[in-house]
Amino acid sequence: MGSGGKKQNGLCKSVMQFLFSNVGICVIVVLYCVAGGFIFQHLEKNNEKEICYDTRDEYIPMENKTLDQMYNVIRESMGNSDLSVLMIELRTILETFRDNSIAIGYEGDICGDYGKEGGPIYKWSWFGATYFSVTVISTIGYGHIAPKTFWGRLVCIAYAVLGIPLMLLCLANIGDVLADVFRFIYSKICCCGCCRKKEKNKVVQIKPSAKEPEPGWKDDKPRPIPSGEYGSKVPPKINAPADETARPIKVPVDMKQFKTQQELAQRSKQVRGEPMLIDDDSDDEDDEFDEKKVTVPLTVTMLVIAGYIFGGAMLFGLWEGWDTLQSAYFCFITLSTIGFGDVTPGTDFENPMQNVQMILGSIYVLFGMAILSMCFTLMQDEIIAKCKWVGTKLGIIDEE
Repeated sequence: MGSGGKKQNGLCKSVMQFLFSNVGICVIVVLYCVAGGFIFQHLEKNNEKEICYDTRDEYIPMENKTLDQMYNVIRESMGNSDLSVLMIELRTILETFRDNSIAIGYEGDICGDYGKEGGPIYKWSWFGATYFSVTVISTIGYGHIAPKTFWGRLVCIAYAVLGIPLMLLCLANIGDVLADVFRFIYSKICCCGCCRKKEKNKVVQIKPSAKEPEPGWKDDKPRPIPSGEYGSKVPPKINAPADETARPIKVPVDMKQFKTQQELAQRSKQVRGEPMLIDDDSDDEDDEFDEKKVTVPLTVTMLVIAGYIFGGAMLFGLWEGWDTLQSAYFCFITLSTIGFGDVTPGTDFENPMQNVQMILGSIYVLFGMAILSMCFTLMQDEIIAKCKWVGTKLGIIDEE
């Protein structure tokens, strides 16, 4: 029992660590969107068919009434030669019919053929409901589809209350990770990382100094050995003869030590005036610290955003048949979470690739918001660094 309890505790601890990691939060967001697709499909799909029947029941009497009005106007004007009055009356009837049809919302579908081959396609399919879930938790909210049932709207509120903070947490974490990765790549590629390696092995030219005296054993000429420097000290003789005083003093010399000094002198002679390599054994922690200090220019981050928007514009232009400006407009409005809803993908329900396009569009939106979060983090670091630099130059901030 004890070992089983420890295993369960260890398993629970591992699961919790995974869920609160960056990968775990991303998995939770994906599963949350998938679950939202199933929930809203279950709540709204059947209601979509019921709405079709209700709007058709309102449309058919209005259509019959419009036909009767047109018939009466034409019959009454049979003996009238002025056709302009007839045209005005007919136009008025048709405009009223048009406005009422728009207000009802009936699209002329055969309601009994929903879900059948050749019949109308559900807007609240799993793909459409999943795409709606993404727009809810990302706060985009196109408005092209919206829940109509009581429970659908109530669940949408609860779904947004839980999903929006989760989405923001995921974007913040992923943005920081991507910012570190992008900063590392920028420091290695754009900041000439190889230059820092060259600085570790600096070439220093050692020039001979005129002020410093050369060692006494630089050349091979014999030099007198001062007494007292090597061997024992010899007391000077008093009243010694002149010829005896002029003789060199024989002092025992430690030849081993002298040989060592000669080797050092010879080595000094070889090294003097030649380039010297100084190896800077700096730790990797210093390099990591320097990489964290690197800031990415605003122009680079703006180019990343523009490139992602341009790539999405090309993609949606091929899918939806939009021009470049309309596609770029949609990408910007979407990634900035403005979401006007005037331009939305996936509205062509006759397209067999519509479901795949909606899933890929959801991935583009989620990843694009993470890219924007990364760019905002890099821009924030760059602006703070520039402000500190200006403050240091002005004397407002003390140099570290």
